Amino acid sequence: MTIALDAMLARLEESFARLTEFSANLAHELRTPINNLRGEAEVALSRARSEEEYRHIIESSIEEYERLSRMVGDILFLARPDQGLLLDRIEVRAEIETLAEYYRNVADEQQIAITIQGTGSVSAEPHLFQRAVGNIISNALYYTPSGGHIGVTIEAAQDGWLEIRIKDDGIGIPAPDLPLIFDRFYRSAQARLRHNQGSGLGLAIVRSIMLLHGGSVGISSDPGQGTVVTLRFPPQELPVIAG
Repeated sequence: MTIALDAMLARLEESFARLTEFSANLAHELRTPINNLRGEAEVALSRARSEEEYRHIIESSIEEYERLSRMVGDILFLARPDQGLLLDRIEVRAEIETLAEYYRNVADEQQIAITIQGTGSVSAEPHLFQRAVGNIISNALYYTPSGGHIGVTIEAAQDGWLEIRIKDDGIGIPAPDLPLIFDRFYRSAQARLRHNQGSGLGLAIVRSIMLLHGGSVGISSDPGQGTVVTLRFPPQELPVIAG
């Protein structure tokens, strides 16, 4: 009984520590756009301005409001682990080709090639499937230099699971950061330096989506060489999970 009680207290202590860290990270991430909005409003009121200047300030504020809205939406998504799923049998390559076309303009502007190999089908909620794969492709575009390449490979593993591997030749992730990369709000110093507008929720959402589908997500990386993210979907037809 003493051992069981000690284990329970240890789990409670860890849960409180995680909650404290989450609250601190949430406050930090919300503070930036709020401070930006306040600063822009104070500057706008400091003196009379032209119509064009006010328009520019309002446009800038809208960008910060959109950032806040996306962050709140992501937090609400992660806070609903029991949300319902309406599964459908989807063709993986067709879905990823749609995503690649969506990101085509950004990729072309950065001179980054996106290629897709293989085919397969999975039982998944189409919107969540696109969100998971889209988050990874979006990350790859942020951290891959001009002239780089993002390759998506679809194939069945020996155990019957379907694997989707998204490989880039970007800046990579240092080994100490890899165990933390799927934590909410976690962003390495290198990631913040290259792309300071992110919230650190994208990969946490990917992991949540994969767990909802009974699958998994893994990552490997070599700093300066690139990163590979692997999504694994189970072979069986999954039942609809009621919310």
